[in-house]
Order: sequence, then structure tokens, then C-alpha cells
Amino acid sequence: MVNACKTQTGTVTSSENTTMEQMENKATGCPEEGTCNVVVHKNKSLSIQKDGTGALYPQLVDGSNTVVEYTYLNKGPEGTVDGDYSETIHFEIPANTKDLNKENTALSEVKLLYGKHCYCKGEAGYYPITNGKLVLEKNTQGIVFDLKFNVEKTSQVVTHISEAVKF
Repeated sequence: MVNACKTQTGTVTSSENTTMEQMENKATGCPEEGTCNVVVHKNKSLSIQKDGTGALYPQLVDGSNTVVEYTYLNKGPEGTVDGDYSETIHFEIPANTKDLNKENTALSEVKLLYGKHCYCKGEAGYYPITNGKLVLEKNTQGIVFDLKFNVEKTSQVVTHISEAVKF
């Protein structure tokens, strides 16, 4: 399990023969008013479930793939019970994948899922992402990914994630 609290700035390269894509990191990191982290779940698969009301939610199950979970958290004012706000993004990287480049409806192939968690009636919940672009490169040292997306059914804080996660 890997945990990162701040987005890496600058250029990411690998010392192996494989080169990782260079990514610009202007205003694509974690929003200043919150904290962000990335967790990589190896040997897992992402199962999208429905509850009794038809609402979606992610479930990690044993498998041969890798699941990436990105979380943005903005703590509410001290003394409030339900003032926290968070967003999560989940997606699955198929086993033996080295490069991914998915756009719009093809994002469903990696089960890209956005979650909004807050006391905001009618907006909280999970939404499949079908409007955006994911570029990813994976090697033995880690994962570099760049995701730009828009959730059309609700408002969002995070719209662009550019991360490098080492194993």
C-alpha cells in the first residue's frame, strides 16, 4: 500500500529503459483548502455494486489487477458533526498493462468512478465518469497518471489529477 499526501511537481522519469511520460503540474495538484492522498491496491479488482435504492458504490475484491484510489478531503469547521467534504476517484488497471490512454466512454473499461461525500442532499454518491481523459504509464517502479474529467450530474472540486506513485 502506498500513500502520498502531496502531488509531485516537475518532471518524472525512470532510470530504466522505459521512460515515463512527462507531465505538467500547473494547478493540477490538490486544491489548497484540502488534503489529498493516493492508495494503490495491488492484486485487487474494482467491483461496482448497487445498493437497495439503485445507488452505485465501489467494492474492492481479490483479483489480479491494480486499483487506484485518489481521495480529496476538506475538513469541516471544528465542532461540526457533518461539515467534512470529500471526493474519491477509483479506477482499475488491468494486469500486465504498461500504458493506458482512455477517453470519454472508453473510461468505462477501467471502471472510472467518482464519489462525492458530504452533507449535500441529492448530490452525494458515486457517479461513473464518461467525460474525460486518462493517460497512464506503469512499470516496476510505479505508476504515473494524468486524469482530466467532468462529472455532469453534480458539481465537483477536483477536475484534474496528475500523480506519480512509487511502489
